[in-house]
Amino acid sequence: MNIKKYTLDKTLLLKFQGALMGTFTGDALGMPFEGLSAGKIARGFGRIEDMVEARLGAGTYTDDTEMMIGLAEILAEHGHVQPQALAGRLVYNFNGDRGYGGGSLKVLRALKEGVPWDQAPKAAFAEGSMGNGAAMRIAPVGVLNHHDLEQLEKEAEISAKVTHTHPLGVEGAKLQALAVGLAAKEDSKERVDSARFLEELKIYTKETSFNNALNCADRLLARYHDPETIANELGNEVTALRSVPASIYCFLKFNGDFKKSVSEAVSLGGDTDTIGAMTGALAGAHLGVNAIPAEWLDALENGEKGRDYVMELGRRLYKIWEQ
Repeated sequence: MNIKKYTLDKTLLLKFQGALMGTFTGDALGMPFEGLSAGKIARGFGRIEDMVEARLGAGTYTDDTEMMIGLAEILAEHGHVQPQALAGRLVYNFNGDRGYGGGSLKVLRALKEGVPWDQAPKAAFAEGSMGNGAAMRIAPVGVLNHHDLEQLEKEAEISAKVTHTHPLGVEGAKLQALAVGLAAKEDSKERVDSARFLEELKIYTKETSFNNALNCADRLLARYHDPETIANELGNEVTALRSVPASIYCFLKFNGDFKKSVSEAVSLGGDTDTIGAMTGALAGAHLGVNAIPAEWLDALENGEKGRDYVMELGRRLYKIWEQ
């Protein structure tokens, strides 16, 4: 047996599971604070380090993780993004109690009524959505295609266009997927070189506005800034442009420490569940599932498509990659 190869492969399996479970964990940690400002979170709660009661109970997930699960299921079944199958799975998995936004509800309703997947996004916005809904679920695409960034971009774009067709919504999903893929390629025992990581992302980023945001993140990483400043500079909103770069910042600021990265993401306020989910995906892809605090993992819901199921989805995706 090649012991070195076995060890590397085992580490990569943990990264696959880490990206999915990181999404789940960040989503659940952030859900109770959604809509609060960074200042209000700081004054009322301090640093977010515990799973607290939410609308479906402590440790439960939102539409972010539910849609991520649907995408992971399709990848596990087909080996690639099959858009019609993904559209059907998003409709099939839909649980209205998970907190879907108005735009997503319109798109899913159109899909359920039989509107073709490449036309349904227009049901919400004529020019397509600029939101982060495609980015928040993209982690499975990032880890599965981490070895081939060109293929990763293509898969991310196809996945995004099932619900988001505006260039900024699509670019946000591609950027988040690329960041997950690059994080998965990093040595889990080493800190990531933030400047190098951001420069590599900018090579693949086509939209000037996202490149500008990554440049801003690079400047902010040079010294400590409180969450309120980061929220003002990079955003904490539902648009992809004002949330994906913020998530990348939170990952890089505390890379090497899953708990600190995700706590920072939630502390930005605003769209806390999604920024937490995207940051968790990045930290999980870099460090592996074992880096997620045990008390957070233990608190996650574990029903039909809960903690154990998502862990198994990570294993199934790894097996697809291995083949």
